[in-house]
Amino acid sequence: MAINSRDNKEYAIKILDINKIIKENLDKNIEKEVALMKKISHPYIVKLFEVMTTNQKILLVMEYIDGGDLFDAISNN
Repeated sequence: MAINSRDNKEYAIKILDINKIIKENLDKNIEKEVALMKKISHPYIVKLFEVMTTNQKILLVMEYIDGGDLFDAISNN
């Protein structure tokens, strides 16, 4: 989780390792996922706000939703 210092809004940050993505041949899948997430606007799907990259990492700035992991919630119920 990250907090915007200007407005105190909470965001989720997903950090992807570029070397791992390339090594596992996932670069095309990540590109498709990011392109799709940028286009989708639905109340039950996490919104992607921004994508930032460095030489080593891809950072996805997304809507923060508390309450834990969806997989855990499904497993527990």
